[in-house]
Amino acid sequence: MKKCSCRKGKSYKLLVSKEMASLVQLLKKQPALRSFIFELINTYRPTDSERVTAERVFHVVRECYDAGLMSFSMAVELLDLLRAFFLKKTDVRRGNFLEVVLSKRGPIRLKCRVRRLNQCRLYRGRKMVSNKEVDVAFSGPEGLEVHECKANMIRQWRDPLYRRTRKGKKLDFLNSVPDNCGQQTFAFCTGLDGDFAVEYIKRLFRAYGYRNISVAGRREFLK
Repeated sequence: MKKCSCRKGKSYKLLVSKEMASLVQLLKKQPALRSFIFELINTYRPTDSERVTAERVFHVVRECYDAGLMSFSMAVELLDLLRAFFLKKTDVRRGNFLEVVLSKRGPIRLKCRVRRLNQCRLYRGRKMVSNKEVDVAFSGPEGLEVHECKANMIRQWRDPLYRRTRKGKKLDFLNSVPDNCGQQTFAFCTGLDGDFAVEYIKRLFRAYGYRNISVAGRREFLK
């Protein structure tokens, strides 16, 4: 079987807005804040008004401050960052944020040194397997790991998952990756959901026959 690879990716820099870069840098310095911010981004609803979003942002920052995780000046900085992050194109930024966090974290299954590609296409040899986009791919001597990133997987992969729909076709593609590319190839649906949601999605996928898709949630990003 010919080796699979991910090609024709987009520049990582195009994913990172100024606000996102500042937020990621802050979380790197203050890892104790990650669970709060991941929960906020995971539970955001595109239909929420700006007022509702602003209130939720304020409450999260207040929780972090009341828990003694940061100084007042840092709380003000975080409040400003989150307001800027959620101000415009939030749904796109949420997806890009997850891709950036995953890109910095590295692969979940592979333990070798890897090459990363963002928003690429899967090839077997010189032939493109599918024109469907892979959000993040890691490849190395031990194999290939591909990820479909959704900040809120429960909202994305809700039952029923009909195969004729756009979602079903994407899951069919992901499920076929290990079969098309052989051993040491791993396909993931990845998000910022908590343990209960991750377990629910695993069972849902199994019920629909998507047994080749692994699921990664918030726990993997808090390690």
